[in-house]
Amino acid sequence: MANTNDEARRGAQNAAVTIRDVAERAGVAVSTASRALGNGSASEATREKVRRAAMELNFVPNAAAKRLPSGRSNVVALVVNEPTTFLFQDDFISGMLGQLSLSLTSRGLLPFLVLASPEDSEGFNDLLMRSGCEGVIVASIHEGRALVDNLKKFDKPAVFVGKPPESFKCPFVDVDNFDGGFQAGHRLLERGCTRLAVIEGPRDMPTPRERTAGFRAALQEAGLEPVATYSGSYEMQNGIASMERIIKEHPEVDGVFAHSDRIAAGVIHVLARNNKRVPEDVAVVGFDDLQVATLLNPQLTTLAQPVADLADAAAEMLHHRLNTGEWKVMSQRFPVRLVVRESA
Repeated sequence: MANTNDEARRGAQNAAVTIRDVAERAGVAVSTASRALGNGSASEATREKVRRAAMELNFVPNAAAKRLPSGRSNVVALVVNEPTTFLFQDDFISGMLGQLSLSLTSRGLLPFLVLASPEDSEGFNDLLMRSGCEGVIVASIHEGRALVDNLKKFDKPAVFVGKPPESFKCPFVDVDNFDGGFQAGHRLLERGCTRLAVIEGPRDMPTPRERTAGFRAALQEAGLEPVATYSGSYEMQNGIASMERIIKEHPEVDGVFAHSDRIAAGVIHVLARNNKRVPEDVAVVGFDDLQVATLLNPQLTTLAQPVADLADAAAEMLHHRLNTGEWKVMSQRFPVRLVVRESA
């Protein structure tokens, strides 16, 4: 029994040792340790130093990394910094992850989903270190969360879908959110709306600020300001709660710009409950052009995001960096397209 316990204890210790631990013991960067252990480019002296550190720590290399003769695992972590339930509720994120998986696998890369709970940065950091991944694509990020600090410490290239926080200079792909907001405002003004409200996504993300700035710019050209601005999640519940406040505090409202189609769905639900006709009494414009846009009654006028183009651009940016050691471009922005339907 004693021998079994000793073996179990040694196994647990091995599982707890990461490539970062080996790098620290050897006095080299994590990427250098990874190359040295995986037959990548490293001097013989460095290779010997890293191997000695690995032996002293009883380090067991990640199985994925050992599959390839180059020592590269070709694994890419897809990171969503949201509660676990968010992935199954948000159509944009789930669609983006599907497209990213297709784009990565077509380039010979292996996607690995990491759901980074905002409350468990330590667990996320440990999972990321153990994954053996060569790079990271972040599909959702909020300012002020520990994930950014973890990624700064992680010695692997990262690409963001959506503009990263100002404190983290990192390559990214995004859409022209300012222009999207401007088009939404212009469309509502064209319909004759003069008392307009905006329901934003989370304010701790750059995207909502850009969309609202574009919307305000369109209104300012007409000498107007929004009568109300509320923020929350991108979910339907935000649309319901915010529209109930708007109806109560600003019953004169005749146009609403919702930062997501799911927010817009909540808006239309509240308007119907209050006997407000769409678009005759209140016109509504969403953002995303998800499936829900055509399932609503009336169907939703919205700004379409090129999800496949965003995913492919992010995958290509990271693929080029992994193959060449350099970034081909640091950012790419794509236009959004106004899709006119019945709601505005």
